[in-house]
Amino acid sequence: MHTDVPACRDRPSRIISWRAPDDSIGAFRTSSENPNVAATLGREMLDEAMSLESLPYRGSRVKKRRGLLKLIHGNYLIYYRIKEQKQVVEIVAFKHGAQIK
Repeated sequence: MHTDVPACRDRPSRIISWRAPDDSIGAFRTSSENPNVAATLGREMLDEAMSLESLPYRGSRVKKRRGLLKLIHGNYLIYYRIKEQKQVVEIVAFKHGAQIK
């Protein structure tokens, strides 16, 4: 937990806002040789992203990208921002670790 961020229990739930491309989760389905495994991974990633509604500060900060956080799920990362005044968590992107520069 970040020490400079107030405890999550003091924060109301947030609305999830999607900025990530609509097909970014669909890419999990097409990138696997096993469609069932890919569908499961896609659901897990969506569940993980949606869980940020109640626990938005559990991700870690992205170096050199002010205000951007990441949540790791296996080999994948969920990038997001917290818009505190609007009580919104904005999902920016879903990426495989191999895609990170």
